[in-house]
Parts: sequence; structure tokens; C-alpha cells
Amino acid sequence: MEESALNYPVTSKRTNQMIPTLEINKKLETKKNVAIAMSATFILLEAVLFTLIYFYLYEYRIAAEFKRSMDLFNIDSPRFLSYFIFYAISSIVYMFFVYRYKIFQFRASSGLADELFKMSKAFSFAILVTIGVSFFLKYIELSRLVIFLYWASAVVACGALRIAKRFIYFRFARHELVAKNVIIVGAGKVGQSLMDEIKENKWLGYKIVGFVDDKVVKDFSGYRYLGTTSELKEIIQKHLADELIITIPSERELVHSIITDLRKIDIKIKIIPDMFNLVMSTVQIGNLSSLPVVTLVKTPMRGFGLLFKRIFDIVSACIIFVLISPIFLATAIAIKLDSPGPVFYRQQRLGKNGKMFHMLKFRSMVTDAEALLSKLQQHNEVDGIAFKMKHDPRTTKVGRFIRKYSIDELPQLLNVIKGDMSLVGPRPPLPNEVQQYGDWEWRRLEVLPGMTGLWQVSGRSDLSFQQWMSLDIYYIENWSVSLDLKILLKTIPVVLKGEGAY
Repeated sequence: MEESALNYPVTSKRTNQMIPTLEINKKLETKKNVAIAMSATFILLEAVLFTLIYFYLYEYRIAAEFKRSMDLFNIDSPRFLSYFIFYAISSIVYMFFVYRYKIFQFRASSGLADELFKMSKAFSFAILVTIGVSFFLKYIELSRLVIFLYWASAVVACGALRIAKRFIYFRFARHELVAKNVIIVGAGKVGQSLMDEIKENKWLGYKIVGFVDDKVVKDFSGYRYLGTTSELKEIIQKHLADELIITIPSERELVHSIITDLRKIDIKIKIIPDMFNLVMSTVQIGNLSSLPVVTLVKTPMRGFGLLFKRIFDIVSACIIFVLISPIFLATAIAIKLDSPGPVFYRQQRLGKNGKMFHMLKFRSMVTDAEALLSKLQQHNEVDGIAFKMKHDPRTTKVGRFIRKYSIDELPQLLNVIKGDMSLVGPRPPLPNEVQQYGDWEWRRLEVLPGMTGLWQVSGRSDLSFQQWMSLDIYYIENWSVSLDLKILLKTIPVVLKGEGAY
């Protein structure tokens, strides 16, 4: 369906814009991966700690009761099974609340007292929920003393671990190893107040790189002047900023211009309020110490919903892959018998935030399809930068069939399992398509690309390029789990009928 590459002329301006943007996103992704690794290590240490506490208490209680410690961990023992189930359920519930309260990060996201309170609340809820489940499952042969001591000891021990983590974090932050680089936009009263707040509250985990302002053109109060707002993209690239905080809400046109220009970069943008009518995207209200802020949320695809979407993608893709393996085999044989060349076709595409990956498809065209494209450009049957042709002479006999029923797309299940794609989302564009994107079209790269999406169930190749883009942007701004399920269900009859595919 999209095997052919485009051959449109590309302006040097657009190319020069794209390459630095991808480089910035790549560097920012590396920083994020380091932060994720540190957070994962901390959570693993916490899990090991409360696991050791739980099973030590179990061993001590049972050994004291039966005067021996042999065969205590025999999985065939009903007593051990009851305790193990209690441990497993309480651990899962605890981790759920750790994620919900956002206290899993190595970087500080709140004050120490607040983090310890949320951790204690998470353990308390985990124990209470598990006790209720245990009664429901009739696993009630549990020592109340063990459960109480486990709760108290785990809260104290994990609290101590989190205090130690905080001291380690501050030590790292002083050496600028974990602090988030933040740039302040605006050096007025709000901007100065914000910089003072960040400087005083080290637990926020911010390092003020400096500020940008179109009026103030020099350093002041110990804060570094970085340049004007028109130079923001270059400044972000130079200093590898993690966040941008805008403190000039009254200058709406300027703020709108900044947001539009930086949409391509995977940087978090926060805004000091009084600009709710400025941006149509979703906003998230919060605070930075004593100052309220509004965080620009590019898509509702975040948090627990995003985690559920990823788990659903992996499980569903694996099941579908196993069920349709006979179709895979039959298609591979048919392609090999129909025309010379490989069975699979690997094509470079751009995914979330412009990340390059190789999308897999069953080969549906002759092997020299790319070379023949230039001769067919005048026969393009869609407007915009995409190339579509109903009776493309490069398509093989088997190719026409598998493209009509989207069988050629099935190998992308491997891309979904790998994490380059999702089951539902915008289709991944070609690199030279993206080179011609404007700011609006670039929004398609804010989420993982998908095997199917709104445009596939709304006309597929019969839609114009503009309609295609509009449907993708609508999906990104209005995503929900139920919307994904509706699209998946609607995809089945559309594919079986072969509607709009060529």
C-alpha cells in the first residue's frame, strides 16, 4: 500500500530544519533512558528489600511455631502457598499505587515528607486490599503478627531507602548528573520569582540553564541570559534542555509561536497560567513549589492509559501472530512462486518523535519498484505529498491481492511487539514525506505509529491527504482506550471487504 518512496523536490530549508530536530530528540531520549534506568534500579532495590523482610518474617514465625526451618519454602505446602499469594498480590497492588502516586522516579518529583506519606499510604492500601482478597479466596491461615510486622517494617525500611535515595539524588544533582536542565522564557517578575523558587527548592531537581527574553539582553541576579525567543531551538540543542517554562502568558501570539515551533522537539513545556484559551491541546494543571503552572499535554495518551495500551499491544500482537501463522506461511510461498525477490520488504519509516525504524511488509511490488517511481509521478491520484495509484504497474499479481486485503501489513506485528509501532495509530511516514511536513503535520509524530487507524476505517486510500492528516490529528487529541477498541473492531470488516485499498 505504501511501498513506494516519494521523489518530490525537497527544499534545503526544510531538510536543515529536520536533521537538527531529530538530533535533539535523540539526545533527549538518551537522557530519558538514563533516568528510566536509574528509576528502575531504585524500584528493584525497594522490591528486593520488602521481599527479604516478608520472607524473613514468614520463616521466623513458622520456625518458631514448628520448631524447625526445614522445608519452609516447600511450594506444595498449603501454608507457604497462602503466604506466597498474599505476598504476590500485595506487591502488585503496592507497585500499582507507586505508579499512580508517581513515586517511582529516582528524580525527586515532590518534597520528602510528601513522598514518604504517599509511600506509607501505598503500603497501607496494598495490605488492606490483599487482606480483603485473601478472605475472598479463603486464604485466611495467615499470622496477623506477620502481616502487621511486615507492614510496619516495610514502611520503615522503604522509608529509610527513600531517604537514602534522596541524599544520593542531591549528591548527584550537585554534580549535575541527574538534574533536569530547564530554560525560563521571560525575565519579568514572574520569571524572576520562578527562578528564585527553583534555586531555593533543590528537591525539585532542576538546574536553571538560563533564561531567554526579547527585552532583557544581559545576565542579572546570577542567572544567565541565553538569547532571544527566536533562538530557542538552537539554545535547546546547545544546552540539551529537558523542560521549558514559559512565564509570559500575556504575550499570547509570541507564546503560540514558541509552542508551534517547538512541537517537533520532544521537550516538556510548562506554562505559568492565564492562557487557557491559547492552546487547543489538553492541558494539565499543577504547581511548581508555590507557583501554579499549566503543563502542555500534546495527547491524552499518557499515564496508566498508555501503559495499558502498550501491554494490550504486546499481548494482542503475540496472540494474532500465532493464530495467523498459516497465512504467513502461505503468503510467503505465494510471493516466492509469483516473482523473483525476497519475501519481506524492509522500509525506513519515522516513528514517535521522528525516531527512525525499519517497517516490515510482505513484498507486493517488483524488486526495482523504487527506480520506476520517477516515471509514474505524473499519474499520482492523490493530492498532497503522498503517492497513490490504483493500477500501479509495479505491483505483482500476488501483490495486488495481499494489498487489497492488507495481508502485506501483517509482518508489522513484529514491529508492534518490538515497540516501534502500535496496533492503532497514525501510519508511519517516509523520511522524505516528513521533510515536507509543516508544523501541523508533524503532530502525527507525537505518538507511536499504528498498523491501523481512523483513516483506514474511514476510506483508506480514497481519502485526500488533507483528510488523512485531519483524522490522524483528531485521533491524537482525542485518544482513549475505547476509541482504540472501536477502530480495531471497524478495521475487521473494512479489511475483509478490501475497501479503498490500493
